[in-house]
Amino acid sequence: MTTTAETGHAAYFAFRDRLLGDLRTTVLTGEQLCEAGELIYGRPEGLSLYGIPALDMADRGIRLLGRTVIECSVDAYTVPVAEELARLQAGTRPQGPDAYDPMAVDLFCGSGNFGHHLGRHLGCPVHAAELDPDVYESTAGNLDRIGSPISLHLIDYRDLLGKLPARSTHDTYVVEPPWGPAFTADGLDLTRTSPPVSEILDDIRRSRNGLPCHIAIKTNDQIAHDSLTRAFTGARHLRSITPAPFLPYGANMDFHLYRLGITADSDE
Repeated sequence: MTTTAETGHAAYFAFRDRLLGDLRTTVLTGEQLCEAGELIYGRPEGLSLYGIPALDMADRGIRLLGRTVIECSVDAYTVPVAEELARLQAGTRPQGPDAYDPMAVDLFCGSGNFGHHLGRHLGCPVHAAELDPDVYESTAGNLDRIGSPISLHLIDYRDLLGKLPARSTHDTYVVEPPWGPAFTADGLDLTRTSPPVSEILDDIRRSRNGLPCHIAIKTNDQIAHDSLTRAFTGARHLRSITPAPFLPYGANMDFHLYRLGITADSDE
């Protein structure tokens, strides 16, 4: 017998396919945003970005593409991560050429919600890269409407890294590359993201000239082939933040904080 949960999960996956398919570059209606909140998070207001729930987004002029809705990190996820990073940084003394003036860098901006909350909680400027012109246009408009100070650039993340020399050991980088073929039956394979996570981390290291930093990365709750641990070989795992699951195993989100540029066994 098919359960209510199974029916709901089937509806989620069907809607997910639409958001990444024919609705990928379509601005969703208020009704569709509420449907997304219900199917993905269990209630319409579960889809909330910049402190604005789906029920109010249309009236506030917030425009979200289908792909952004399925790829974004909502308030209930990003706020706890930003709060934890703020606690971690408050307990360490920063170093670097601009030690007490750190930055946050969102390398794959999407909705910009992650960077928005990092900037608020860490009290630092946020620089973001977005390569998709459709996503860039909608996100730039949204950030302007809410008065977010994020500096958003329509460039590749590597070009953004080249413009941002290391400032402080409290600099923070958000790593959320497109999953695409990385979303496999065995779980999320971080060697198959676009680009692979290990390649992104190498690019960050090169831009830092040896100065450590923090990394925040989003995964799902099923990692394939130990690819998360292998990607962060030589880094120090600090925290994992796991939101309450609503969807089947493998479709829920996890967030992980790392210290990059310092070995797992060494001191700061």
